Amino acid sequence: MFRGSLGVSFYLCSSMLSQWQQQQSMELLWSGPSPDSQIPARRIDQEFYDLISSSKREILLVTFAAYKIHQLTDGLVKALNREVHVRLILEFEETSQGQLSMDALNAFPEIVRQRSEIYYWPLDKRERNSSGKPGKLHAKVAVVDDQAVLSSANLTDDAFSRNCELGILFSNEQIIRRIRGHFNSLCANGTLKRWKSSSNA
Repeated sequence: MFRGSLGVSFYLCSSMLSQWQQQQSMELLWSGPSPDSQIPARRIDQEFYDLISSSKREILLVTFAAYKIHQLTDGLVKALNREVHVRLILEFEETSQGQLSMDALNAFPEIVRQRSEIYYWPLDKRERNSSGKPGKLHAKVAVVDDQAVLSSANLTDDAFSRNCELGILFSNEQIIRRIRGHFNSLCANGTLKRWKSSSNA
């Protein structure tokens, strides 16, 4: 009887430890020059593609720049067709006042624009530096269901293929909830404003 109870307790502890390790797991991501072979790392772009292709509930993407990301936008269209909720938080050329040469929105096809929630940071909500330049929407974040990526990479062909970029993939429930909550609050209080196309205005 004692041995049986001990076995059950060991099994429960082992299961709880395994679950905790999964919740705390982190994976190094990179693009550009290959890291030392002793440092296991996965390509940032491939992780984005895999996360989006397997998404079931919601996708949040935050980026300063976006350009030539056809494989990623194809994945977003398929996710939308699966009724995954997609929210994009993007920098616009006009509100950056020349700090971005092209709207990140231009990288996304019309079907994504029409069926996603898209937010931007209005100019009147930004502080300015001593030169009069407004702050930038410079975060690079992806939250897909129960996983998140924080990285230096914009959603661009250069960042995915040629730049030296670094990031992490993680699945810590508390941190992911706080990231979502942060952007939800910025949207709810008007710091970030919902973009609407002329056809939906």
